[in-house]
Amino acid sequence: MKTLLLLTDFSETAESAAQYACTLVRQLNISNVVIYHSYPIPVPVTEPALWVEGNEIIPQVIIQNLMDVEKQIRDKIPKETLIRHRADNIPLSEINEVVKEEEAGLIVMGTLNKNTLEEIILGSNAIAVCQSSDCPVILVPAHIEIHPVGKIIFACDMKEVRETIPEANLKSILNEFNVPLTVINVDYEDKHFKSETTWNTKKLHDILQGYDPDYNNISNDNIIGGIIEFARQYPSSIVLLIARAHNFMEGLFYKSLTRKLASVTPFPLLILRELKKEKARAHPA
Repeated sequence: MKTLLLLTDFSETAESAAQYACTLVRQLNISNVVIYHSYPIPVPVTEPALWVEGNEIIPQVIIQNLMDVEKQIRDKIPKETLIRHRADNIPLSEINEVVKEEEAGLIVMGTLNKNTLEEIILGSNAIAVCQSSDCPVILVPAHIEIHPVGKIIFACDMKEVRETIPEANLKSILNEFNVPLTVINVDYEDKHFKSETTWNTKKLHDILQGYDPDYNNISNDNIIGGIIEFARQYPSSIVLLIARAHNFMEGLFYKSLTRKLASVTPFPLLILRELKKEKARAHPA
């Protein structure tokens, strides 16, 4: 992986994401970091202290803030790692335009410092990026302990495995991290077990052949709570989720789950967007 795209809004949460990105740069031997800020509307030409870059008119304060972020991370990543800045008014829902131009292989951004996983993921910036990005997205809560990734915990609902899991992206990210993999499925008294569950479980085994994952079935009537309880056993873990395209929260988890949590998630989330339907149909049954 050559390029990491670090999204920032210059908040305290974004600072945590920047610190986590430094760890990823070292762990994954990333050679380029692009610090990116998207501002929502064009800047009026009458705005004082403007900076002109190409065809973009950018407030000087944004340029200064980007330089400040660079100063914060410069000494925490290898000297040979290149750092560049980028600011424009491309909507985050169109992040793929930036990803393509920068040839980014990973996006890192902060999440809202809220008390439920739903609120963390459904922050307007995070939802826009996760629903649209073709490359993996890491969401970093504020105030987490910073560790290199020591384990990937793949929380899978065992639904439409072949039709929705982006196999190429999944295998690429597993190869990049090259750390132990654990697959967890949270259920309670098999209330979500269906006839196709066994078939989907076998398909997941086929996809992950060669990665030697551990499989864990967790009994918990709160699926998010079960994921968090399991992940807390591994302080250096990152939790991998597949984002569904149409209904994000229902795609990540089940319709009937209780979304309210007692505390902020203590770990980062690695989000892969589901396989596009036209690609899914190309797979053999």
